[in-house]
Amino acid sequence: MNLQLRKRFKMTVAGWFSRCLRRPKLTATALRGSNPDRILIVRQHNQMGDMVCATPALRAIRETFPRAKLALGCAPLNWGVVRHNPDLDLVLVFDKKTWTQPTSFWRFIRKLRTFDPDMAFVLNSVSFSMTSAGLAVASGAPFIIGGDSRPFGWDISRHLYSLEMPTRPKPDQHAVRHSMAPLSAIGITTENLATVVVPSSDERQQAVEIMTRLAGEEPFWLLHPGAGKKENLWPADRFATIAVRTAANGYRVVVLQGPADLEVMGKFWTAVDNEADRNYRSRILQAPLLPVGVCAALLAAADRFLCNDTGLMHVAGAVGVSTLALFGPTDPHIWKPLATNVVGLVAPGGCLSSLSSEEVWEAWLGLSAHQAGSS
Repeated sequence: MNLQLRKRFKMTVAGWFSRCLRRPKLTATALRGSNPDRILIVRQHNQMGDMVCATPALRAIRETFPRAKLALGCAPLNWGVVRHNPDLDLVLVFDKKTWTQPTSFWRFIRKLRTFDPDMAFVLNSVSFSMTSAGLAVASGAPFIIGGDSRPFGWDISRHLYSLEMPTRPKPDQHAVRHSMAPLSAIGITTENLATVVVPSSDERQQAVEIMTRLAGEEPFWLLHPGAGKKENLWPADRFATIAVRTAANGYRVVVLQGPADLEVMGKFWTAVDNEADRNYRSRILQAPLLPVGVCAALLAAADRFLCNDTGLMHVAGAVGVSTLALFGPTDPHIWKPLATNVVGLVAPGGCLSSLSSEEVWEAWLGLSAHQAGSS
């Protein structure tokens, strides 16, 4: 069965099941007037930056239902983003691999059922997640509130959900507001659109130990040459030029890496070794592969940060470090964090290779005039 036929088959089966698993209907007014004890929020999308952008939506649900206990179901990648979120009481991590592991799958379902939610919210972003909808159903929540699935090609929400929220697959406003829009349409809002990522005390301590080992007592500048999408990568050798120039100006440079950055990091370090003399090279230091929370703690302690448009850019916006983010084909009006501590440098014509090292260096050096942590 080819991919298109398989998808069509899944849609047909999902539509049939949605009719069998109908939930009672609910109006937006009745929803806001309810008094739930426990609310499950499911957001299984696997993009870290999108999850950071969704944290104001979690706040909106908390402010609307202040006495309810809130649990979030999310993918493993985003556990570090939300594990200490102040608007959540519980985080339940669901790995899609669990679908093929019956024991682990039923153990997770028992956790959902033990939470016993009075209602479930299924939050979408730029795609529709059947996994999220399925977990909301499996939780046993009598009412499910979620985004209209039809714009994404799935005809299940009108049967499965108690209340449909309007959705748009393509963002036409900032990603934070795009995440908030479905909830806002049914009167669940917040005036505070600041994103939040909170490192634990253990993660802060790990960051202190890493800083001490790599930079001692000196201030340090952070950079991250990687990105989740290849088209969002500024050339690694130009990141190396910036790192060498930073070291030559007397600063320690700490380099962050992600799990998918092996090729980029190889190019970066080859270029550094070709450009830097021994004295400068000793001031450019590699951080180990770190959990999101430890990265957040390092970012919060850094003098400044340089990155592509990627997940760590959104973490930087949340923790308040002065940041220069490089934009090529993506739109900074949609994806640059709303916090003013992040400055976007846009490549002419949307091509990152058109950004020179000199332009980036001058912009990064100029970040000292910005107030970190303002929003």
